[in-house]
Amino acid sequence: MESVIRYYDGYDEASRLIRDNTGKLEFITTVHILDKYISKDHQILDVGAGTGIYSFYYGDKGHPVVSTDLSPKHVEIIQDKITSGGYSNMIAERADATDLSKFEPGSFDAVFCLGPMYHLTDQTDQRKCISECLRVLRPGGILAVAYINRFFILPYLVKNDSGYLTDQWVAKFLEQGGISSADEDCFWTDAYFHTPEEIEQLLGDQGVSKLDHAAADGIGVIMKDTVNRFSKEQFDSWVNYHLRTCSEPSILGISNHGLYVGRK
Repeated sequence: MESVIRYYDGYDEASRLIRDNTGKLEFITTVHILDKYISKDHQILDVGAGTGIYSFYYGDKGHPVVSTDLSPKHVEIIQDKITSGGYSNMIAERADATDLSKFEPGSFDAVFCLGPMYHLTDQTDQRKCISECLRVLRPGGILAVAYINRFFILPYLVKNDSGYLTDQWVAKFLEQGGISSADEDCFWTDAYFHTPEEIEQLLGDQGVSKLDHAAADGIGVIMKDTVNRFSKEQFDSWVNYHLRTCSEPSILGISNHGLYVGRK
């Protein structure tokens, strides 16, 4: 995971979900869905929290939140904000999503796993991550898992650079499902891209009952230039349309990010 840490050391994760309409759409959708299942007394563990946008959303609501990430840079950013904001209900800790042994079984009412699935390229590690999230979740608790859609990546890359339209890249996405930072032509870092069906099977195999499965940004990223030019009124209407359609399987299949919410 060192290559992933190095990537985020040089990336502005803090602004990703606020800098334009398409980023905001992912955040708006995620909290819209989570708010249906998170009760006011829920204690939350945010695994792979990035710089903590979801941690602070629920911290501001008064929830006890433990916010973790593998990146020391991200943990420092979260801790600085906790300190400067006087958040007595929040804690920041460094943690590997495949090893949450510092937390006792059944310690949390809700666990967010909204980043780790992007970068766990080994399926054994993916299963271990979900198993650990479930171990620290109380019976009946809420587990939210985000992933990047395998069917989205190639069309998005080709839209911006037709050089990716090769049989080699088609095979890499559809057969291997991921990329490695060791690849000469790697466009990101170590990453794995799930299909919606695959993520449902991964969670279902570990006994999670599905509550919601939605396209976090729908077709918004494919239409990025258009969506980012919307006026506030137009964007509000787009959000209305998106939230009413984001659980449609046909839209889920092409969205950049997917969000699965289930109950232990």
